[in-house]
Amino acid sequence: MKKISEPSRKRLVELSQILSAVKDERITSVQLEALTGWSSASIRKDISQLDYAGGVSNGYKVKELNAVICQALGIAQDESDSKARGISHKCCIVGLGKLGAALLENSIFFDTAFSVTAGFDANVNRTEILSASFPLYPASRMNQIIPEEKIEYAILTVSNETAQSMAERLVECGIKGIVNYTSVKLILPKSVAVENVSPVTAMNNLSAKISLG
Repeated sequence: MKKISEPSRKRLVELSQILSAVKDERITSVQLEALTGWSSASIRKDISQLDYAGGVSNGYKVKELNAVICQALGIAQDESDSKARGISHKCCIVGLGKLGAALLENSIFFDTAFSVTAGFDANVNRTEILSASFPLYPASRMNQIIPEEKIEYAILTVSNETAQSMAERLVECGIKGIVNYTSVKLILPKSVAVENVSPVTAMNNLSAKISLG
């Protein structure tokens, strides 16, 4: 299989989520263009990077294409697919302020390959007051809990001022990937994957998109 480019990878992940909600048996690149806003040519190019020859003039088989995308990217379509393929990832939330506390509702990961198994905060009082379906710990215990629980991913919701130092601590603990809700551009080893999802950055991108038409 060809090496999948970063822009294509991101689109294919989103495409998989869209296909999971499609009820029709087949879908064309033109229909996908209407659903995504991407050009049909870009969609066909993304799919061409997969080991998939199922595209025909009347479209792609929805379930078949989604299965190929998930297999190529190493992701699961749903919880049953996750169990069947042995894909399971433990996550933690680091920073239990207003944003972090809002993510304590673990149902957000229902029917996925991900489960939040721990929460951490530098403020011990927060870990004692807040409630969750998983344990909450002082940040001082990350070095113990993360390796012990085999946690792979972290959702970072700390202040911008402490984001870099906290991310570095997570790397030292063995974290392989970070979803970064802060506005800080993290500088970490290339071996650690980072997805930046700052609400401020997203709103700026949205504003620029509307302004530029």
